[in-house]
Amino acid sequence: MEQQINDQHPVLADVQDLLLETPDVEDFLTELARHSAGRLSDSSGPVFCGITLLRHRRAATVAYSDHHALLLDELQYQFKEGPCLTCCKEQVLVHIPDLERDNTWPEYNQVARQQGVRSILAVPFAMPESTARAGLNLYCERPRGFDQLAVQRATEYVEQASKGLRLAVLIAQHSQTAADLRAAMESRTIIDMAVGIIIAQNRCSQADALELIKRASSNRNVKLRDVAASIVESAGGGSVSTHFT
Repeated sequence: MEQQINDQHPVLADVQDLLLETPDVEDFLTELARHSAGRLSDSSGPVFCGITLLRHRRAATVAYSDHHALLLDELQYQFKEGPCLTCCKEQVLVHIPDLERDNTWPEYNQVARQQGVRSILAVPFAMPESTARAGLNLYCERPRGFDQLAVQRATEYVEQASKGLRLAVLIAQHSQTAADLRAAMESRTIIDMAVGIIIAQNRCSQADALELIKRASSNRNVKLRDVAASIVESAGGGSVSTHFT
């Protein structure tokens, strides 16, 4: 037991290296899936690995160690149910020793068996104080491919990798917030310019000018920013850029 836990210590350093070497959360998850498959496979045979990440108001992110894991993860999204989705959404460990003896998700189990998979282990990442949910999905072509020791190894691995995943998600959230703010400021710039043009042309108030742009946006079913851009361009203003200092 002690030797097993000691062997897992380098996981922390490996995950830190992955964070430094990958530019975004999607690339980090892909490299983590490959790393997980390598660390959790043994001499008895390979383990295929997928990682599911669910974030608030964003499409699910699925990373995988190879095409086997990709197919098996995507099948669950087609059926809208399965061991890994359950693990991720409910944050519970799901272990299916033999798909031929399990009937929890009949349709998914049947297709997974057709792909040569006999056992599945899904372990949730610890994501406290976060709206994100994630799970490590392990697939094996052998029945009873994950014994008690393998389950413990996977659980310990996920415990150590969770900190890295939380940091990757946090960085991605900050990057997205910054991008959203930048886009909002750029839209505000061009809308303000269009309002100024309308005020000059029609000698109306700022509120009236903005209302004209909103009405045009609604009538044409075009975004407010695009209507404003067309007004600026028609007035000879050309393309508009916002300068950040």
